[in-house]
Amino acid sequence: MRDPEECIEQAEHSMMFLATFSRSYYSFYAIWEHLDSLDEDAGYLFPFRSICNALLGDAALSWCKVFGSNAEGTHWKAAALNQDDFRKQLFTQLGVTDSDFTAYWRQIKRFRDEAIAHFNVKNFESNHVPSFDLAMESAAVAHRLLRLQFPETVNYTGPLCLHEYGRQVASRIIERLLL
Repeated sequence: MRDPEECIEQAEHSMMFLATFSRSYYSFYAIWEHLDSLDEDAGYLFPFRSICNALLGDAALSWCKVFGSNAEGTHWKAAALNQDDFRKQLFTQLGVTDSDFTAYWRQIKRFRDEAIAHFNVKNFESNHVPSFDLAMESAAVAHRLLRLQFPETVNYTGPLCLHEYGRQVASRIIERLLL
């Protein structure tokens, strides 16, 4: 088990990226639900489709900053006090095995690598975009687990529930867009 003081800063940064993921995830789906009406009469410009693409790219990047490479300073392993306990709780709460999560992780990482960070024409030809639902669940669980390991002396002022936080952000966006 690692020193709690060493993990606080890493956990705060990781939690920031998980919150960013939640905002992008829920904002993407909120705009996507209204995409036809929002892009109506825009001709070939598709401004809100472009916003959705950017949000999905941001979601992939933000999630991978916490779940991608072990070398990331914001990877959950850098922030968790007890990596084995964190992993066990994560998989249990998600209802997945290590191998299930690894296979899913590869899908998201491949999407990030081939469609967001680099251009791979085969990705665009196949038009494969993985579901981000398990990414959202894993972000919410990881955020909660990291927050729970904070000592009482930490004055955490961020979101308590990433689902509620993301829904609030998305609701605010739609309220403004559909005035």
